[in-house]
Amino acid sequence: MNDDEQHYQAFGGHTGIDEEVREDITRIKNNDPDTIDLTIRRYDAREVTDMAWRLLGRYIANNIHLLEISLDECNLTDEQIISLFSGLTSSTSLRYLDIDDNDFGIDGVRSIIPLLQNCPHLTTLFMSANTNIDTECFELVLSALDGKSMEELFISSCNITDISALDRYNLPHLKQLNLNWNKIGREGCIILSNLLQQEGSTLTTLYLRDTGMGDQEADIIAASLKHNTKLKELYLSENNLTNETYVVFLKLLVDITSIDTVYSSNHTLTTCELNEYDGDNTQAEALNDACKENKLSSNPEAAGRAKVIKYQLDSQERKKLYELQGIEYSSIGNLLADIDPNLLPQTLALIGREHGHSEFYTSLLPVAPDLMSFINREAILEEERAKNSSRAAILRQQADALIRQASIISAKNDQIDERLALIKLGDVKQMTVVDGGKECGGGEKRQRMV
Repeated sequence: MNDDEQHYQAFGGHTGIDEEVREDITRIKNNDPDTIDLTIRRYDAREVTDMAWRLLGRYIANNIHLLEISLDECNLTDEQIISLFSGLTSSTSLRYLDIDDNDFGIDGVRSIIPLLQNCPHLTTLFMSANTNIDTECFELVLSALDGKSMEELFISSCNITDISALDRYNLPHLKQLNLNWNKIGREGCIILSNLLQQEGSTLTTLYLRDTGMGDQEADIIAASLKHNTKLKELYLSENNLTNETYVVFLKLLVDITSIDTVYSSNHTLTTCELNEYDGDNTQAEALNDACKENKLSSNPEAAGRAKVIKYQLDSQERKKLYELQGIEYSSIGNLLADIDPNLLPQTLALIGREHGHSEFYTSLLPVAPDLMSFINREAILEEERAKNSSRAAILRQQADALIRQASIISAKNDQIDERLALIKLGDVKQMTVVDGGKECGGGEKRQRMV
């Protein structure tokens, strides 16, 4: 039987496989660049024979364009998985493999290992919802992915109780890890804590719902995030957690003890799910609010500054967090006592600008004596003296100018006085001539004028 005959027997119209699926498989066989994903559902998987699975594996291995394969909820057994992956031992293009919710176990996992070892661009693997996947299977998968490009590993709802393989193998690019509904317990939390504290940790999302965790285990995870700057999303719901865990994570995000502890808190975590329904839980509300501050800020420094302003410089917010974290309340006076004296005016101005005049006056009253003690009186007097001297010099210059102007005006007045005197003298002479003419007659008048 040649290749075409085998293909027709495996994927012909008589097989009962959906036409669209059969066409996709044919295009994959022919290395069609426009076909980049393949999805087979349960009702089609039932019609796929062992020979068809083997042929499909060979087609995929020889294809250089296929990026995604989805075989979830197909009820695939060990035999079917082995048939598929006996030919699919490598791929130069595959990036996404979903084999969730199937029925294979250790033998099926062993058949998948060659592909995981020889698939350089595979970044996402779904292998969840299969109780046959146990600790040994997890170990095999991790060993195959050691040093590889895997970024997202979803292996939830299985039967994994020991995740120590994470200590032995390196997944240098792993960003998302989903271990929901695997009872990893305290030892598992310690292993994850060590992973999160590593300098090169790349995890950004961690799912640990219903993993046998209590308050002490959650505390171990929280402690590992004190200096972690990568993990953004953490899901711990459906575990046996009380309000004590809320307090621990709230303090992780906003340690209200001092301005320094707030500024140096975790500013990376943006989602922290501790219970599915929090209702009117005040701790949950405060925790979600702190996560929101992290999400809104562009970088950790900006988040730290925003939290200091919002929580420490607002008396009501500060008091509320002191109560929630079980810390003895400290007044604003004690809080500002640790601030560099030169920064106090700017800090008080910031309080007034962000929280209003009422909050400003509340903050100002207890620190007013301290502010006075920080003033350099000698420097202030010297500065005042210099200002007075400068002002006096200006006034003297103005006075000299006024004196000069007064002298000029006085000289002008003297000239005016002289002219007035001449005018008055001329008037007197004229009056004398007129009076003499009346007394002596016209002849005498002419004679005197000559």
